This record gives sequence, C-alpha cells and structure tokens, in this order.
Amino acid sequence: MIEYLAMGHSAYFYRISRALSSAAIGRLFTDLRNMARKRSTNLFCVIREDVDGALFSAIGFSFERPVGFLDAGRAFDRVHGCLILVERGEYVAIFKTALELPTGFKSRYLKRVDRSQVEAATATANAVFERVRVKSTSPSKQILRTKTLEAADLAVSMPMGSASRYFPQGYSVARDDGHFSATPSTGRISQRGDRSDRDALVAWASAVIGQLSGEGAEISPFIRHFARHLDLENLPAGVEPIVLAVDVPQLTELLLADHPQLRLVRVGEADDAMVELANDVVAPILAALDESFSVRRGRPDFRIWRGRRAIGRLKQNKGRFAIRALDLPELRGVFVERRGVAVGDDAERQLLARYIDREDLFTILFSEPALAYVEGELFRDEAMFDGGANFLKHLRPAATLANATSEKGDPAATDTQFAPQSVFGIIINSIAPDDILLCDDLGNEWADFVGIHSASTPPTINFYHGKHGALTLGASSFHISVSQAEKNLGNLALPADAMELKYAGWAGHYTSGQGTQTQIPKLVRGGTIDTVRQRIDEIREAPDVVQHVHIVTSSLSKAAVAAAFADIAGGGRPSAHFVQLYWLLTSYFSACKEMGAVGFVICQD
Repeated sequence: MIEYLAMGHSAYFYRISRALSSAAIGRLFTDLRNMARKRSTNLFCVIREDVDGALFSAIGFSFERPVGFLDAGRAFDRVHGCLILVERGEYVAIFKTALELPTGFKSRYLKRVDRSQVEAATATANAVFERVRVKSTSPSKQILRTKTLEAADLAVSMPMGSASRYFPQGYSVARDDGHFSATPSTGRISQRGDRSDRDALVAWASAVIGQLSGEGAEISPFIRHFARHLDLENLPAGVEPIVLAVDVPQLTELLLADHPQLRLVRVGEADDAMVELANDVVAPILAALDESFSVRRGRPDFRIWRGRRAIGRLKQNKGRFAIRALDLPELRGVFVERRGVAVGDDAERQLLARYIDREDLFTILFSEPALAYVEGELFRDEAMFDGGANFLKHLRPAATLANATSEKGDPAATDTQFAPQSVFGIIINSIAPDDILLCDDLGNEWADFVGIHSASTPPTINFYHGKHGALTLGASSFHISVSQAEKNLGNLALPADAMELKYAGWAGHYTSGQGTQTQIPKLVRGGTIDTVRQRIDEIREAPDVVQHVHIVTSSLSKAAVAAAFADIAGGGRPSAHFVQLYWLLTSYFSACKEMGAVGFVICQD
C-alpha cells in the first residue's frame, strides 16, 4: 500500500535531541497500535528506509474512536490513521493524519525547533504576508487576546502601531516558490499544492530542513514589527519572574468549544473508574485559574503565590520555565484526557496542572517590563526601549487632581452638584472641555461621563472613567477602570439602537449607589435633551469624528512614572507592581487603538 501514498506538504519539524534507532521507531509504532481500539492489520509499516539520503519511516492502519455526538462507549467510527517520519541530519519531519505522536516519545527524542528557524524557512525577505494570527503578550483578561488579519499584502494594509504588543502565532505567505503557512510555536510548516507520493514528500521535507538549518537568512521586515523572540539563555542577569497567568482562554477553547478536543475527568465516588466532569463543574475550575499569581524567589526554585499562600513552584531550566507544582483545591485529582479515546482509556491522561505545564499554557512577566514569556518562548517588547516615551505621551497631568478627596463625594438628596474636590467634580469643572457632558454613572453605564466636544474641528466623543485613590505605581487600582473602559469601546460610536434608553436616563437626576435620589442633573451641560439628541445625531454621521477614552485618577503621578522609567534606563530594577501597571495600561492603550480610538490616563502632575 505504501506505493499508493498521497499526502499534502504539511509537517511538524523537530530537532533530534537523542539519537533515534530502528528499535525506537519500532516501539513508537507499537505504542500507536496499542493506543488504538480494535486494532486491524497494518496498511503499511516501514522503518528507517533510506530514500535519497534521508531515513523514511511510516505506519498506517485503521482503528475505532468514539462518535462525537453520542455518550462515550455507545458507538464508534472506524478511522484510518497515518504517521510518517523523515529524518535528515539532526532534524525530523512528522507528517500525520488522525494519529498523534505520544508525549513520551516527543519528550525523550525530540526538541521543538526555534521560532527563528521557522521564520528563516518561511518568512523570507521577499515573502508577502497574506494572513497572520497574533496573540497578545499581556496576561490581562480584558484585552483582545488574539486576532487574525488577512489582506493581499499585510505589510501595506495592517496598522503596525500596536504590533509590538503581539507575537505571531501563525501566518501565511506568498513567495516566488509557492504559498507557505507556518505555526512557529509548534514547528508546523505547510506548502499549498497537490498531494505527493513518498519520494516527493521526502524531497520536500529535506528542502525545508535545509532552510531550517541555514544561518544568516534574511527575515521579512514585516515580522520584525512584532514582539521579538529571545533565547531563555539570554535572559539578563538579575531579571526574575514576578507574575504568572494561566492561558485560560485557550483551555476554555480546548474544553468547552462546540467541538472540544479535551475533557476533564476524575475518579468517581462509587468506584475507581474515571468519570467525565460536566461543563458546570469545569467552569469553576477554569475560574480558579483565571487570575494573575505573584512569583517570588525561593530556594532553590521560584514560588507561586495566591495572596499570602504559596501554591506552587516555578523552575527555570536551560530552555524553558516549568511549573513544578500548582496546588489549587479546585485542581486536585483533576485529569485531562483526549476526546478521541473512551473515558478512562487514554494512556496519555495527565493531571490538569501537569498538562498546563507541558503544553506551555501560561504567561510570565518579569522584573524587566520589556520581557514576557508566552507559550514556552521569551519575547521582548521593542517599544520599551524608547525609555517609556510613547507610554508617557498617553499620561496627561491635571494639577487639580492633587486636591481630590473622594471619587464622587457623598451625594445627598438636596445636592445639585458633585463635591468640587471629588474626582467627578474635578472632571466637570476643570478636565472635560466638552460643550455637551452627560453623567452616565451607575446602571447600564458606558462611562462615568460621556462628553461631546462638538465645537472642535474635528468633533470629539470622549468617555471619562473616574477613580480616586492614594498615590501608587501599582496596577491594583486600575483593573476595574481598565476593564470598564475596554468593555465599552464598542459604544464609542454611540450606537443608534441604544440611544433612546440613554436619552431617557440622561434626562433625569443622579441616584447614588446607596439609592439616594439627588438633585444633580445627569445632563451636566449642552442645553435640553432634545438639543443633545440633535447634536449626537449630527456627530455620529461626521466622517472626521475622533474618539478618546480617558481614565481620570488621583492615584497616579506622571512624574513618578517618568522617574520609574528613568531609573530603569539607568539600570535600576522596577517593582513587580510597576511592571503589572505598565502591561495593564499598555494593553489598555493598544485596545483603544485597535478600535480606532486613543486612550489616555489623566492623572496628577
């Protein structure tokens, strides 16, 4: 049957970390057969056959797997699977259909090729990028974590202002020699074209391996706009991890998507058999993981903390960071299994905490704000090397905020305005220049204040989010404001279908969070509600309207932030709190830019 082989040019490329042998390949094929339900006769089985200087190994057979739309064990589909290895030099290419390389074999014999090698083989200087899928380097839950962009030539069409906040997960390019796609984190490379026989597959894999191992290849300038990969060995002396966040969105996709790839199981109460966890049990497990854990140096490894309790260990190895323990009550006794195998029959079953580690489903931030460890790789945010100049442009000082004593005061029933020394009062009296200003606080709010600067050219729509607090360089006081700001970015367009409810609310008076009905008008200025309605209808249709989002806070000083950046530039080490603040606000600025808006923080001098 091997003479009828016809497969596409798509393979996963690895570096061989331990010498392979015919016996090792034979054990691999035996393990693949043993994992299959109701095994059948091999369609073909070839072990290390020499093909034009490369070693070719392949196995193909049919097996049964559970039907996806029925409970486990009720019925099975017969599937034909194939796995091919092409060894050349110190590399191996893996072609596969319906079969997965066992984790034990990968960890023993193979090492993932470097991202830079995948770029050298695919993202060449003459490559035209037609599609790119990127992921944010920030662990913030509120930002746009991943996005996919497509165009005839992304180097021409894609706005690159926030590119350094993302790293490419996968891309497709057009070159003179064909159309290629790559997923750098997995070493997967594909080329569009007809299916090929054995000899053509070996020739293609050998050609790609030659490009992987080549040095000095010129990389496309487009790919260099994104966060750049660094070898972990080049982590600067004294730089340490300070924050760890689990990639809960990816776990959610794997576990709870319409066609999930994995399931969670634990030992049943009635007997020792494994039982699958229902979605309403999985959700709180994911919620327990969905936070940023602090990391501090321990002996000998780093310790992972949840509040005041140490919950795990983080170890820095030569090539990667490894989570050696993650002791959360919700995770105890919870295992991950593949859905292609009957419940309890997965020989690759592993504890959820172990799976998170082995699949690199976590992000680490460091004491050097420019660095982030994402999906098992270290990246540098090149934008940090301007000494924070671009970051500081988004901070606007307001001297009046030094006098703030509260967020909105304690509004009483007879009050007709917010306390002058409250952040709300300061926004109204000295910060918002808008000729139309509406208090939108509480209820289905878009912001604390919505402003329309219709007298300016071009006109401006402004959202203001007020916050009061003690001066700090930490991120804790910003999480709620950033979350609210990013959640409502879509409402900056003042969508027509939502406006009638807004007009009804703005026509009334402010009611405090304690339920006190005051005499403070929600329409702060701008005439009657009918006048506001008319002006908003005009502004919404203006082709040159500008959208701004402002977090107005008394808890931050621009001078203190500038001093922190100056200290970093001079070789100083920032606090963990400042690193978190930097990444949180950077993600906020980037999220605004993605929506065509500009984000600012109005703070103390």
